Amino acid sequence: MNDDFATIIAEVTGSGEVTGASFAFWDGDRMHHAVGGQRNSVTGDPVTVDTLMHIGSITKVLNATLFMQLVDDGLIDLDDLVVKHLPELRLADPEALASITCRMLINHTNGIDYDCPAYQGFDEQRIVDAIEDCASKLQLHAPGEATAYSNIGTVIAGHIVQKLRGESWYSLMKSRIFEPLDLRHSLADITELPRFRVSVGDQVDQQGKLVQSTRPFLPLSFAPAGATVMMTATDLVTFACALINGGVGLNGVRILSQASASIMAKETTGFISPHNWRVGLGWMILAGGVLFHGGGGPGVNSALYAHPESGKAFAILTNCSKFGAFDERLVNPILESWGSKAEPLTVSEDAFDTAPYEGKFENQLFRFDIYREGGQLLARMIAKQDVYETDNANAPVFELKRAGEHLFQMSMGGVAHPFPLAFVKPDEAGKMQRLGAMVRIFNRVA
Repeated sequence: MNDDFATIIAEVTGSGEVTGASFAFWDGDRMHHAVGGQRNSVTGDPVTVDTLMHIGSITKVLNATLFMQLVDDGLIDLDDLVVKHLPELRLADPEALASITCRMLINHTNGIDYDCPAYQGFDEQRIVDAIEDCASKLQLHAPGEATAYSNIGTVIAGHIVQKLRGESWYSLMKSRIFEPLDLRHSLADITELPRFRVSVGDQVDQQGKLVQSTRPFLPLSFAPAGATVMMTATDLVTFACALINGGVGLNGVRILSQASASIMAKETTGFISPHNWRVGLGWMILAGGVLFHGGGGPGVNSALYAHPESGKAFAILTNCSKFGAFDERLVNPILESWGSKAEPLTVSEDAFDTAPYEGKFENQLFRFDIYREGGQLLARMIAKQDVYETDNANAPVFELKRAGEHLFQMSMGGVAHPFPLAFVKPDEAGKMQRLGAMVRIFNRVA
């Protein structure tokens, strides 16, 4: 493993491949830091060790921690029905609502088809507004029947936390996680932004150039799912260390019981694609027992990894939407040293019948058009609403190469996408009724 972290960060950010980056690594005894590039590509200000950067959906691990604190305090049980604690919640499918448990909210098995709200006025983006929006939302699948990455499940869990504690989710994040662990460069409440040096994200435009995002946050009503929290890489790793140390921080302060920290790290289910990603509570689980969560947003790409066996953890935060810039030189060598290595897909060029896969598959936010053109099976991914400043006129088209039974590698311009695409649930005629991609589920609509 190349442990010259500062050199790697400096070289990658210096090449212009990403705008800026912040890295932290806890080796079991001490913390290593490395930063590089610009925190704001317009002003040219550099990333510093105390620069806060978006963590995106890594927030789900922090939110699950707040939720498990309710379990520790005897305020909920994971097998409680959600309606026990949130009787005002409404879904378009009352039967589904009646069977969703608290556990299903944070292990992505609740099935509610609500990935992201549309942007609205500032005063219409409260967490409770997202809860009220649920009244019109349908199901991707029956509760517990499948696993589909669930932003809304996390938001509902966060709302339960603030309701049962009688305090806002934002202040609870500060009082029950940031302050006890001495995380002094972290925020959840965006009104605290003036207190900190923060980054601004860059998007990759259709010409492949980095352009500063015009929206620094996702809709705020989804804050528990990852819209607002910003941290330094060091603070984020310090938080992860508490979870893999049985709930006790590096400063000796306990934020979670050992039982709850252990439960969060245990496998509960898995995704259709990628099939080798297992799901705990808040955490994703990779090969070798590595705990993981990634995060995205407008001009954001972040990742947190923790290895309970060795007591080590690291985070890489960037203010750029490019994916995987640090994988080869930084991320993969560390994971391999922990015994975690993903097996690459083996692509077949043999002819196959494309008819079972062709059609349209969608969820609340995206649609996949699967079609054949010139003998090649293609997938066009179309955003159904504005998200991450998406340009639907230039929706990405991926080539699909068979990599197993009903499993396909997606690639564009000769570059393989990090996640495969998988089909399940054939009907009587053999046509696949469900598509799994990027930890999400898309059901056939045509």
